[in-house]
Amino acid sequence: MTPVVAGVDGCKGGWVVVQRQGGVVTARVVETFDAVVRSAPSGPLFVDMPIGLPESDDRQVERLARQRLPGRAGSVFNVPARSAVYAESFQAACDCNVRAQGKKISLQSWYICPKIKEVDRCLQAQPRLRARVLEAHPELLFATFGGVPMRYSKKQAMGQGERIKLLEHQGLMPREVLAELYRHTRKALVQIDDVLDAMILYLLGLSSPKPLMPESVIDGFGLTVNYQMPTTGLAAPDRSD
Repeated sequence: MTPVVAGVDGCKGGWVVVQRQGGVVTARVVETFDAVVRSAPSGPLFVDMPIGLPESDDRQVERLARQRLPGRAGSVFNVPARSAVYAESFQAACDCNVRAQGKKISLQSWYICPKIKEVDRCLQAQPRLRARVLEAHPELLFATFGGVPMRYSKKQAMGQGERIKLLEHQGLMPREVLAELYRHTRKALVQIDDVLDAMILYLLGLSSPKPLMPESVIDGFGLTVNYQMPTTGLAAPDRSD
């Protein structure tokens, strides 16, 4: 039986969830991460959001991911220290991160801190979820399933096109999923690249995932730091165009 899995990515409207429902792969936007968990009460959830927060050091898993993404290593950013994630302002977060790690955080990191906190608070409050809410990195997954890193940014039309082609090559139908989603959801709430990222996370769940690092790191709150990776060998897409 096909495992009940979901790929989850943050978006402006909350979270986009890709899952098979009624025999069809669909995408929907859910407002909060707690609502994501309630809407998917069983099966693994693969999430593009840091799980397990450092305090004094960068996470090793990001360093390993960058090594596997030549030319696209910039898509993997350092995770802020826990104290910075929970700071009340960008300046306070920078100050916390300087104290903890000797460097400021980027605005990009600050903007996703609310999403990081949602996942962190959920897993702290519900320890039973820790075994099935798992972190993965979409850009690393696209490179792994495709055999090489993507050529173009996911924000560009050409980058979205190459990711759509890869997903189609793996048996999914991203164009149909996107068309159905946008029939009832405004594009301002969820971008195309958010949906494609959630789709590659869903694909990961069908591939008997395993951790990137042989030994996971456990943070100070008992949360596991690692990326999930596919184990099944899948053919690279045609790159002739």
